[in-house]
Amino acid sequence: MSNHEVVVAVIGLDQPGVIACVSSVITRLGCNIREMTQSTLHDQFAGIYLVDKREDVSNETLNAEIEKAVAAKKMRLTIVTRDYEEPTAKPAASEPFVIAVYGPDRNDIVSTFSHIFGEQQINIASMRAFPIGENASMQVFEVDIPADLDTRTLHRVLLERAKTLGVSLTMQHRDIFEAVHRVSIV
Repeated sequence: MSNHEVVVAVIGLDQPGVIACVSSVITRLGCNIREMTQSTLHDQFAGIYLVDKREDVSNETLNAEIEKAVAAKKMRLTIVTRDYEEPTAKPAASEPFVIAVYGPDRNDIVSTFSHIFGEQQINIASMRAFPIGENASMQVFEVDIPADLDTRTLHRVLLERAKTLGVSLTMQHRDIFEAVHRVSIV
């Protein structure tokens, strides 16, 4: 029997046991979680599972079984199951960077910088936005910058845009960022 990769997305009110409930159904149906990521934001759960699903288990069956299990536990979650899609084009060579924008909270920071990234074909691999004080916020973009893009010029453009918005910006290669922020446990 062959396997088929699917993506299962789970969102809703966070509570203890969400991952146990969802993973138990996946296991019971003879499927395997290959990769998974989850986070919570203001008591809201968001999880994405990459699952090797048996061919004889339909996406609809997997989704319905998870929905049944979460309903039985009175969890308020929405489940979406869909086929995994391979990218149509091979991603261009890129370098990982961490770009942090911080300062007075504004409603246009994410939109402004994500628009610049999109125009430059820079993929946002991960992003967090959170308050850092009264009326202040920080947005941390983990991005993949195409290898043929001049990062110095990009940095200048980003700094200029940050200045016009009245916020600060830092940009570091992810390897440097991780080395600087690594915590050693003795």
